[in-house]
Amino acid sequence: MKRRILSTLAIAAFFACCSGCGYHFSGSGSYPSGVSQIFITLLENRTAETGVESTFTNDLIYEFTRNRKESLARDRSSADGILSGTIARLSVANITRTSVSTATERRVTGTLILRLESPEGRLLWSSGNIVESEAYAVVAGDKMATDRNKSDAIATLSQKLAESAFNRLTEDF
Repeated sequence: MKRRILSTLAIAAFFACCSGCGYHFSGSGSYPSGVSQIFITLLENRTAETGVESTFTNDLIYEFTRNRKESLARDRSSADGILSGTIARLSVANITRTSVSTATERRVTGTLILRLESPEGRLLWSSGNIVESEAYAVVAGDKMATDRNKSDAIATLSQKLAESAFNRLTEDF
């Protein structure tokens, strides 16, 4: 009997603690300032990597579609929030070497800065620097394979940045 009472109390305490902890899944909050319809503009590319603005913008749109398709505005005029931004930086660094001059693995790091504004241009939210990175293999003697690996890493990096951006926008803190 005593064991049953203790078990019941333990279960009740567990549920009481869990229900009041404030835990929620990332990306499950609301948009800032009561925004419900967001239009995403083409990101500005301030890097030397040509064409990444399309990839990064498409991944950002996909992330919003995947999480809240109904919140994407079809055009700027039907939106109560305009999301714009800049790919501020893409840098590559060697992370594994076989010798001083021979890298076997590199890391590409990207920085994205986003702004959510009202249609009148009033700032509603700013992301600050959103930074992610992705490693890729350097194939000795095969520049084309290394470049392919770098392109794949940038594509993965773009997806990571889009997910981080969406989660940050919907944090509700």
